[in-house]
Amino acid sequence: MQVKKILATVLAAVLVFSSFTVSAATLSPGINHESTSTSVGGYPQKVNKLSVDLTNPYSKIEYGVSNPLNTLQSVSALSKAHTYDQHHVVGAVNASFFRWEDRFPLYLLAENDRIVNLGNVSTNFNDYMHTPAAFGVTADKKAKVGKYNLSHTIEHNGANYSLTSMNRLRDNNESILYTSSWPNDKTRQNQYGIEVVVSGVSKKVDSQLKFGEKVTGTVSAIRPYGQYTSATIPDDGYVISASGTEASKFTSMKVGDSVTLSVDVDSSWKGAQFMLASGPLLVQNGRVDMTIDPKSPRVTERTARTAVATDATGNTAYFVTVDGKQSGYSQGMTLTEFANYLVSIGAYNAINLDGGGSTTMVTRNYGATYPTLANRPSDGSERRVSAILEAISTAPIGTPQHVNVTQTEDGIVAVGASVGYKVNYVLDQYYNALPIDSSKLKLESVSNNVGVIENNKFVGTNAGKGTITATYETATISIPVTVTNSIDRLVATPEKIRLGTGETADFSVRGISSNQKVIFNPSAVNWTVNGNIGSLNGTTFTSGNIEGSGSIVGTFGSTKVTIPVTVSNQPLVLGTFDSTTGLKAETIRANASISTDTKLNAHDGNSSLKLNYDFTSYKDDTSAAYVTWTNGLALEGKPDRIGVWVYGDGNNHWLRGSLSDGNGKEVTVDFTNDGGLNWTGWKYVEATVPSNLSAPLKLNKIYVAEPSSAKKNKSSIWFDKLQTVYHDGPTNELAFTSNSNDRVVPANKQFTVTFSQNMNSSLLNTKYVYVEDQYGVRQPVTVAKGSDGTKLIVNAPSAGYQSGKAYRLVVTHFVTNSQGTRMVKDSITKFKVK
Repeated sequence: MQVKKILATVLAAVLVFSSFTVSAATLSPGINHESTSTSVGGYPQKVNKLSVDLTNPYSKIEYGVSNPLNTLQSVSALSKAHTYDQHHVVGAVNASFFRWEDRFPLYLLAENDRIVNLGNVSTNFNDYMHTPAAFGVTADKKAKVGKYNLSHTIEHNGANYSLTSMNRLRDNNESILYTSSWPNDKTRQNQYGIEVVVSGVSKKVDSQLKFGEKVTGTVSAIRPYGQYTSATIPDDGYVISASGTEASKFTSMKVGDSVTLSVDVDSSWKGAQFMLASGPLLVQNGRVDMTIDPKSPRVTERTARTAVATDATGNTAYFVTVDGKQSGYSQGMTLTEFANYLVSIGAYNAINLDGGGSTTMVTRNYGATYPTLANRPSDGSERRVSAILEAISTAPIGTPQHVNVTQTEDGIVAVGASVGYKVNYVLDQYYNALPIDSSKLKLESVSNNVGVIENNKFVGTNAGKGTITATYETATISIPVTVTNSIDRLVATPEKIRLGTGETADFSVRGISSNQKVIFNPSAVNWTVNGNIGSLNGTTFTSGNIEGSGSIVGTFGSTKVTIPVTVSNQPLVLGTFDSTTGLKAETIRANASISTDTKLNAHDGNSSLKLNYDFTSYKDDTSAAYVTWTNGLALEGKPDRIGVWVYGDGNNHWLRGSLSDGNGKEVTVDFTNDGGLNWTGWKYVEATVPSNLSAPLKLNKIYVAEPSSAKKNKSSIWFDKLQTVYHDGPTNELAFTSNSNDRVVPANKQFTVTFSQNMNSSLLNTKYVYVEDQYGVRQPVTVAKGSDGTKLIVNAPSAGYQSGKAYRLVVTHFVTNSQGTRMVKDSITKFKVK
């Protein structure tokens, strides 16, 4: 049954909004950001709200789009592109829905009475835009949320006809205007009506007309009643599709006739600075009143949401987002819950914007020029969108007023110690970021007799708490400071040292008083070395030429700290992969899983770690599959390299790792170059640890990456014997050990490998079948098919194998039989040469 006119009035449900934490910041005069953790519907919710006071002379709201209009960009990218002198986007949210077919905004977009995008309307009451509604700013700078009415008028031979609607499905006794905003090249309407094609219109109806402007075209074709093929919409015109009683208005039209069209908006929206259509309406006149069926799945789904609202005066607008589908953080709201929440925060009128994975808010942080992400999109990153709403500051650049200053070193200050101060950001009276000039920071005085100012630094003189008064040009700053006269304990970083012979390691020490870090003079600590392991130069330790263990001991009065030291050129194995405990698979534009595997001759322990990856569904940008340590894998000391045995699949990907240091710095290291994961079978690889990292270090991830869409595939690799290396010489890692049971063969030995069934001869090559020595060096053997499909010939290198050395012949499990079934595990034959 067709529903002609339905007003969905949803009575406000009794919902409990329990705010747990609220943080607020002024982004510019009249524009404020508030972040709230709350509970709605029994689920945690994270809500971000931008309030824009349009009575402030420097605050305004605009919509933002790309050029061309159907180019999708992230909210932060559009905000940055639209920021310039005295036009600073300080906050923004995603706005319009868009058509996947051509990336144009789905609904009406207009500016100063000019149609920027005509868009569509909806037919079904379950659709967002069944009732045309919009947000905009009126000519008198009032924020407005409300319904609108577009009229579509046709003039022909002196008569005027009003069309029923535009760019939606035609029903009985209706006349519909179809333009290029319709997502199809044809109207796709049934044969029970007529369709008049008008071409040669001088302006694009979808993007160049002003409201009420008349444009004339010529009838170029007529699809008569009963014809099944619908009319094609011309690029330079439109189609009138009419049925039943409406069709009679257009039966007199003939090919060649002149036809005039005008599209106008109702008077309540005339002269608006802009209007951006969306839907449904959520709040009207201060109560929940939604223009959509409240039982629609689009309403009852719990997901991320975006809305724009106004207060009763229209002087204030609110951009509101709630994150969704993130268990334990923010589950998202139903549309009814969201509408009730908007009423609870002061919304008088509100309209829904695009939500789900598109929900995004960006804000300008103090000291920044451009806004950055303020919420957590449910996709994990910003989705590209077609249009946004921007909160803009037009304020000029002023003088310093808000200056953020902190100590150059965290902690309370010991009596006799000094500390400097750094400027983190400087804002003018309009919260615009100003250039930082640290020389302008002047420490002036100290309260409570806790210290003095010397050379623009604070020096502690008496235990207690005080305040430093400082200036930065026209700004005055108050900085709290605490002074102590005791140190309870010393803490060394790193807590223990491991390094190779003849190498150096730096360490530092800090004091603790009442569980707070103390800034003091480290040179006052007396250091000694226990054991014949090396020497000290201040806080730099140099190991000797003999491997061993000992300690470095520091004393400060009666307080002591001990740093265990190990000097060894042997790698330190970090643990076996006999379990996935503490590990997880993570991805970017990929699917992946991990498991332990006992079939591939583990190098350490009983099993190796198998990483299954699938890049095939993600052709754009780099794909990656990660083995991630959930809490990071602590590395002892500061290694030169990280090594791991890798069973490759020969697919020429990129093997990388991710480290973090004691300062929280994250770096990427390479076990191979891009495309360097090009072998099958086991191979030992190492990644160099950057020397500029500060201990303690953690290994966070090892991963396979692929930036090339042409090389994205689905496969597996294996890891085993992860270790750290502490010297700059070769590791000499053994691939296998030899024993007395190994076969003894001549230097020119030819091996014949016999399988139990016919094999796929295309895989019987040196990529999948190889001979290596004990250090993993692969030999230049040749591989050929034997006398039949069950045999494989492996010929010795032309110079023969080296006498007295041990080797092994490996047929990897990637080799398949003639039906494509892989071997269960590698076939390995160890041998010695006479």
